Amino acid sequence: MAVNDTRNAESLLEKIFYYMNQLMDEKDFEKAILLLTDLGRTLVGSDRASFWYWDTKKKQYWTIAAWGSEKITMPEGTGIVGAAIKEKESVIINNPYEDERFNPSVDKESGYITKSILCMPVTNEKGKVIGAFQAINKLDVNGLDGSFGEWDVKRLAMVAVFCGKTLESHMLQREAQIDQLTGLKNRRGFYEYYAEKMENTDSDRPMCIVICDIDFFKKVNDTYGHNAGDAVLIHVADVLHGNLRIGDEVVRWGGEEFVFLLQNKNLEEAAEFAEEVRKQIETTVCEYAGSRIKVTMSFGVEALNRDRDLAENIKRADDKLYIAKSFGRNRVVKQSGD
Repeated sequence: MAVNDTRNAESLLEKIFYYMNQLMDEKDFEKAILLLTDLGRTLVGSDRASFWYWDTKKKQYWTIAAWGSEKITMPEGTGIVGAAIKEKESVIINNPYEDERFNPSVDKESGYITKSILCMPVTNEKGKVIGAFQAINKLDVNGLDGSFGEWDVKRLAMVAVFCGKTLESHMLQREAQIDQLTGLKNRRGFYEYYAEKMENTDSDRPMCIVICDIDFFKKVNDTYGHNAGDAVLIHVADVLHGNLRIGDEVVRWGGEEFVFLLQNKNLEEAAEFAEEVRKQIETTVCEYAGSRIKVTMSFGVEALNRDRDLAENIKRADDKLYIAKSFGRNRVVKQSGD
């Protein structure tokens, strides 16, 4: 028995070293979280494991990583995850179908049978709960059904700490790249996104940059006040973001200026896209404090040249925007003669 225990301990230690070595070299957040989730599953010997994020803005929980299942979203305050987060302590259930906190709907949809659950809240460095780690269906050394216990809680606690620190670091980095008013990427976030696209996108694919600016934005602030100006920026950002396709991005470049990076579109197609967006902006209304505020936008379109740096590509698009402004605003310019 002692020999088996020693072998099991050595095997577990080897697995821990394996995951830690992988994590040391992993820079991608999603891959790192998936590795941590699998490490937690291995440490407690469960069939499945998932790491949940508490999205307080949307009032829901959703799986950042789920080992053995697809992404799941649940309303805030529900399920075993909700119980662990609310109570701020680990929840062990070895007879879930007899527990009123357990929601069997996922099992009914998937055909999977949940027999045991260990769910632990995940906190940031200040002790605030930001998510939960959940292990499902404990397996013994022979792969048979088992029961979670306090020893599993101690093992999982280590992984929960790493998950919390990794998530918090990712959130802080993401916040630094997000414009707090509009929720779009800011200029810093765009630089990183652009570099990633240049590295991972086939050089033969056409790409375009579209830079756009709200016409007479100062007049909006002077007439309705700066809070109304903020409302207009949010309204415009929502319209711009609503036109994105998979692989495209829009950022708040600064002030009332925004930039699109469009994939798989040549200059003509990008100009047509910009024209559709221009029409939407022109025909929509921003309602603020009883006022109906209408604005227009001007657009400059440039085919991205990989032999030029980002600053030069942006400048060339900005030159087109300047032409659009000079010739009456509320228009799209893709070449000097437009």
